[in-house]
Amino acid sequence: MKKENIIVAFYILYFSWLFTVAFLMPSLKVLNYFTGIVTLFYFVFLREKGDIFLYIIACLIPVLIGATTFSQWQFKFNTNLLNYIPIWLPLSWGTTVVALRKFFILINSK
Repeated sequence: MKKENIIVAFYILYFSWLFTVAFLMPSLKVLNYFTGIVTLFYFVFLREKGDIFLYIIACLIPVLIGATTFSQWQFKFNTNLLNYIPIWLPLSWGTTVVALRKFFILINSK
């Protein structure tokens, strides 16, 4: 399969996933599985050098923001708040960052 066809297939899957996450799906279990499948698809077929590092950094962003509180002019990391962050949220941040990077590489390569 050509690389362009794989990229098109990924973006169709990615944007259908994004639409599902944003508008249609209230079930956390389905969102977790669907997000995991989209992430796995990307890393199996479309991985570029440096994507794993960017993915991990982007996954940490919602975790750090969600578990950090600011009170009395101090930042505090509350590990109890990690229980309320759904699994799909960090995965979606990571997938979005590497997908946008892939889109940037695709545009600049032609």
